[in-house]
Amino acid sequence: MSASTIISAEFTLELKDGLKVEGRVTTLQDGAPKPIVILNHGFRGHRDWAFWPEAAHKLADSGFYTVSYNFSRLTAIRDGVDERQVANATTLTQEQNDLSAVVQAAANKQLPFNEQSNAELIGLVGHSRAGGSVLIYASEHTSTVKAVVVWNGGVGPAPAAAKAEEERSLLDSVLDEDLRNNTSRFNLKDIVPSLTTPVLFIQGDQDRESLVAQFHSYQQSAPDHHYVLIAGSDHTINSAEPYEGAAPAFHEALQHTIDFLRVQLS
Repeated sequence: MSASTIISAEFTLELKDGLKVEGRVTTLQDGAPKPIVILNHGFRGHRDWAFWPEAAHKLADSGFYTVSYNFSRLTAIRDGVDERQVANATTLTQEQNDLSAVVQAAANKQLPFNEQSNAELIGLVGHSRAGGSVLIYASEHTSTVKAVVVWNGGVGPAPAAAKAEEERSLLDSVLDEDLRNNTSRFNLKDIVPSLTTPVLFIQGDQDRESLVAQFHSYQQSAPDHHYVLIAGSDHTINSAEPYEGAAPAFHEALQHTIDFLRVQLS
């Protein structure tokens, strides 16, 4: 553990259409500019779900200016905006907008304790659906993002088109439309092999078969990236709410993440 004090502070970023991102910076108070690591929670998670606070604290203690935040769909739901606005906020496109707002604020030194950050060195960590989001974002911002870590992810939301018409919600329709309008942009099968930004894929071998298969397909199509398969680890890295502490699988995933980011963001 570091002898320096770990400090944290909240921030809010106002977006278009009344949406907002609420986040937190966690960092060592040692006066030294540090690489920025931005944590992106999964589709059903939030910034304080299970392992995320521990991840933010450990990354900060390891010398990273760590940013965690909630995607705007969560504040939209909490604030009681209308169903259409919540649906729009839940799209992968809006997830890109949210991430872009956080990256830009970090790069422009508009977040708390900005004197502790090195805006030239930015890495992204994404779990589950956000694993796909960070890959898409990195592919479109290669000069900004220097490293990416994907935890049990790398796919976009599945289309709901297979549902019977009477079972389809407004959210289903909006998500499907977003996917149809961005077929090429969200095509990770093409993005991953061509991505020049270094990526570490961490995958649990007890996760969904489709994600494990995707992990192995990336190994074949994009061998220059980095790959870790964790034995006995499920989709949430053996974590759940209420949180009872990190499982060994999560400690392993986090240590691989720290080691990779130290090299790539040095």
